[in-house]
Amino acid sequence: MNPPQRLSALEIAEHQLLTALQMWSVGDYISCITLAGAAEEILGKRMRKLGFEPSFENLKEAIVKLAKHFGDTLSNTDKLVGDLMNRTRNELKHYAGDEALEFDLKSDAEEMLERAISNYTSLTGKFPDQMLKFWSSTQ
Repeated sequence: MNPPQRLSALEIAEHQLLTALQMWSVGDYISCITLAGAAEEILGKRMRKLGFEPSFENLKEAIVKLAKHFGDTLSNTDKLVGDLMNRTRNELKHYAGDEALEFDLKSDAEEMLERAISNYTSLTGKFPDQMLKFWSSTQ
């Protein structure tokens, strides 16, 4: 029997993020989105706890401001934007319907990785080679 492992939230998120980057590099975008989304969520919670704004909130806020600037008057725009930003991740995690869904998996994987990487680098100040390689390949 193996002894139990003790892992911090940051260690868990880092492992998920690095594995997500591996999945992206081999074209397994579904696994990439799920793992990057999990890492992004953990890292975002850590950022909030430390008084920083996570990439998800930053992006959502910018989109909502633009919508308001262009005349949006809906009271639930914030929620609608957040749901849209996490649509693919949530559908891949929770969908149990009978109809097939359509996604732009590569693009959605890249967006989720960008958010997770942004949180990671903001929290740690580290830029692991895998993240630099991802950034250089998407430019």
